[in-house]
Amino acid sequence: MRKQFHNLVWSQRLQIETLSKRNTPVKEIAEFIGVHVSTVYRELKRGQYMHRAAKYDAYGDCCGYKETVAYSAEIAKQKAEQNATAKGAPLKIGKDFAFANFVEDKIINEGMSPDAVLGYIRRNGLPFETSICRNTLYSYIEKGVFARLSLEYLKQKGQKKKRRKREVLAAKPPRGTSIEQRPPEIYQRNEFGHWEMDCVCGPTREVLLVLTERMTRREIIMKMKDQCAASVVHCLNVLERKYGKIFRQVFKSITVDNGSEFSDFCGLERSVFGRGRGKRTSIYYCHPYRSCERGSNERMNREIRRKVPKGTDIAKLSESDVQAVEDWLNHYPRRILGYACSEELFQEQLKSLE
Repeated sequence: MRKQFHNLVWSQRLQIETLSKRNTPVKEIAEFIGVHVSTVYRELKRGQYMHRAAKYDAYGDCCGYKETVAYSAEIAKQKAEQNATAKGAPLKIGKDFAFANFVEDKIINEGMSPDAVLGYIRRNGLPFETSICRNTLYSYIEKGVFARLSLEYLKQKGQKKKRRKREVLAAKPPRGTSIEQRPPEIYQRNEFGHWEMDCVCGPTREVLLVLTERMTRREIIMKMKDQCAASVVHCLNVLERKYGKIFRQVFKSITVDNGSEFSDFCGLERSVFGRGRGKRTSIYYCHPYRSCERGSNERMNREIRRKVPKGTDIAKLSESDVQAVEDWLNHYPRRILGYACSEELFQEQLKSLE
């Protein structure tokens, strides 16, 4: 049977200190605390210090000092803990300053996660000497290995615990076609052209209309003057004019919640090019209080909040500011996409429609 090795605990060190003060032989100390005699010798050496004691004459007066080698449990404990910090393999990053600077730049300046940075490096075959996994990179950040990078730059470290919600039955029928009637193939995310739509609000009337394509996670962000149904219809009209003949192939369906801004069911589905064109897309309404039915859209809204925090006056955002947020999201490497970016996959789908 393999021998089991254990470090000395605090109570054993106190016993060694007490017995050594009584000049107990090392062999007896080892037998008393149940360790090898070599362990006691090493421990006495680890915790030794020069003890200064006063000398007194026959009349009780101090006549000088005498220094002797003694053992301190506290000193031994501190040295053992200090030595333990040097255990383990050396840092894999070594002196690869190019890798360290690249990681710091992507996380601090571009807002990437450590996982996204490593995925970006692997996908693009960047020639760095260092190759580490995600857990190792997180460990290095926590230990302060990087000069500028710390945990404060990791916006979403760890996973939030999901809480089960009680099912809420709708008190009113949906404003249009229910999500229950949505074709089942849309759930599989294997077909391009199915979107989710929602609004990101601020303290003023202006809002952001956000559309997320379910397969490629492509994001479209449009600024609206208010959160009204007419403004949403106007945004879809703008998109239909932009994409023209391929709009129906790019926007096969859009899933929305039951907010008042999506109440104009007929206006959302009706083509802007007149009666001859008829229906331009299919609108499906989620169940009440079921944001998970628009999971991709909600996830992207959380990312938008990194750039547009709650309380931000959207009216003060310029079109270039909104476009910058959209570009950042669409060029972000995503693990679910094999560390490709949404824009890359979206453009591939558009080319296949030509």
